[in-house]
Amino acid sequence: MKTKLRDLLSSIKYCAITTDGWTSRANDHYLSVTCQFFTDNFKLKSAVLSTNKLVCDTNQNSENIADSLRIVLADWEIMHKVTAIVSNNASSMIKACKLLEKRHMPCFAHTLNLVVQDALIIDNVKEVITKCKRIVSFFKSNSIAYAKLKLAQGHDTTYGLIQEVSTRWNSCYKMIIRLLKLREAVSRVLLDTKKAPPPLTADEISILEDLERILEPFDGATNRVSGSTYETVSLIIPVSADIHHRLTSMNEGIEVRIALLEGVNQRLFKYESRSVTKVATILDPRFKKEGFRSRSTADLAVEAIKNELSGMAKTLVPTLDQSEPSTHTESVAFFSFMQSKIASKVKTPRSDAIIALRQYLENPHVSPNISPIDFWSHATEMESLKECALKYFCIPACSTESERTFSRAGCIVTDRRASLKAKNVDKLVFTSKNQWVLTE
Repeated sequence: MKTKLRDLLSSIKYCAITTDGWTSRANDHYLSVTCQFFTDNFKLKSAVLSTNKLVCDTNQNSENIADSLRIVLADWEIMHKVTAIVSNNASSMIKACKLLEKRHMPCFAHTLNLVVQDALIIDNVKEVITKCKRIVSFFKSNSIAYAKLKLAQGHDTTYGLIQEVSTRWNSCYKMIIRLLKLREAVSRVLLDTKKAPPPLTADEISILEDLERILEPFDGATNRVSGSTYETVSLIIPVSADIHHRLTSMNEGIEVRIALLEGVNQRLFKYESRSVTKVATILDPRFKKEGFRSRSTADLAVEAIKNELSGMAKTLVPTLDQSEPSTHTESVAFFSFMQSKIASKVKTPRSDAIIALRQYLENPHVSPNISPIDFWSHATEMESLKECALKYFCIPACSTESERTFSRAGCIVTDRRASLKAKNVDKLVFTSKNQWVLTE
């Protein structure tokens, strides 16, 4: 499996990395490294490269993380192919990317979660959320109450409650949704069970209903940008603008909405100034310049693409503009002052890039249902823009693949298998997550 994956990675030109840290049940700290790239037939693939301990397991500073990542990337011979490293917002990760001289992309889903968590600490909201968590904990720890809850639903299909965990994306929203769905059954069981916490009041339910509507855009955005089989980096800027638009058009929960809007302004709008997200949004034929909040930012993104395309040209080959030969020698002689200007006129990679980009931007937008990679795979007349799109679209919006790797690792390093050696954990996770390689 490693041999086949190594062959695949040797044939690609660009890739992106996601990485994150995880502590096992045996209290061993692991660093996951996953790789995302496009195959020759324009299919987006993701593979786990490593799930191993840091070079020095006595500290988790940026130098140690950078050294550990350098070893993995050198082993797979992709250091020069990495266009960006996606991780959480930890300062040690950001500094490690600087040491590796690689672009760092903060995980967008992690940033969305931070915006929501900042808004949920408002006093009256925090009290209601705390009460909800207490109710859920009661049912989770009381089998009799849980059985009563299933019976009280009166349907063949029954639902359980969901507990909020601050580090798990959208878990608070999911807890609220489920409590509102089962509120009548939950209230009956709580009133009928000894030593149960008090049920939610009408005012508290009203607050939860407001939160449901306000947090819905964040849940939809997180789900949309967490995919691993389609390009997601170009969604970040349009999704941020859409969240801001939807929040400003709401009337519910003024205090919470204000806090969320501040978080959007402070955290999400920063992505408009990042070269990776700017270029990807312009190169997405569904969005182009219209995907930005600010027209000036869109213009800066276009300039960034022009510079990117100029830099991608390996050689500068002057191409003279040729005129049609004239049979009127007298006219040629008469306009001889133009000949030197025509002879010195050359086409440069930058001028070609400007022409290609202008044509692309002037063309109509494609349908939202069309994948941008499908569009670029058929754009044979814009090879330079296609290569630029592949370079940036391989970057994921989130470090979701690292999170999923640790979910799988948690199923492998269980209480009964807590003494597994690190090299065996690495092998088991690798073979478990990379089964698709065998079919390539």
